Amino acid sequence: MAPTPASTAPLGWDNVLPLPTAADVKGDLMRNWGKTPQELRPLLLLAEEVSGIVGAGRILSIVAYRESGGWIPTAHNGDDPAKEAAERDASLRAYNNSKDRNKSTPLVYAQAAANFGSGGLYGALAPYFLWTGVQEMKDKAPLLGSDPRIMFLPRVATFGAIVYLQRLLDNYTIADHYDIKAGWASPSLLVGTARGNATYKAVRQRFAEDVAAVGIDLNDTTTIPAQLSAAKWPGVATVFQKIVGTLPTPRKSP
Repeated sequence: MAPTPASTAPLGWDNVLPLPTAADVKGDLMRNWGKTPQELRPLLLLAEEVSGIVGAGRILSIVAYRESGGWIPTAHNGDDPAKEAAERDASLRAYNNSKDRNKSTPLVYAQAAANFGSGGLYGALAPYFLWTGVQEMKDKAPLLGSDPRIMFLPRVATFGAIVYLQRLLDNYTIADHYDIKAGWASPSLLVGTARGNATYKAVRQRFAEDVAAVGIDLNDTTTIPAQLSAAKWPGVATVFQKIVGTLPTPRKSP
């Protein structure tokens, strides 16, 4: 039987790199970041520079603002008891909908992931998060053997987020930056008649509210191109190595 964590409380981890600093990136950490926490800016910019997706860092900051309740790395199911059951139901559906097509890349912590709900900086559903990279790396995808609580680590969460962003850009019609947030809610909102429905419009409206709250100017094309592009994507393995490095492992009790 696959192992199941006894708790969903954050773990202690070994082999965790500290957050990047200004010395680790080349770009501007002051212009057009709005209220993005200073300590997270180098990580977001690192993801942008490693991935080749210019503008990604500031877009991910806006996403994280809502998904984690204000850039809280250990956010879990929105930290709202009223939403917890719904988020856990969503992760169970995500697992059940994906397990058959991912038979060759099973999750070691499958049951834990199915029951986990969502969390981390970007509100990832645990099964999808742990399957990050399987499309490129198959059974070598880096998170297949991880406890879902690894998403509480900012570097790992940001790795998952930038891979997800790349897949949205390469596989869906992204008309503008607001469509990125629609795809974050569900890629199905970018397909067919769902594009333009009430849910699609509501997600885009909430994103507009988040943009205003964070204070990032989406029209500043010096920092965010009018259209994001993943044309320079270097591959999941390279992105993982440069953002996460060595795979963190749960710290053993003394």
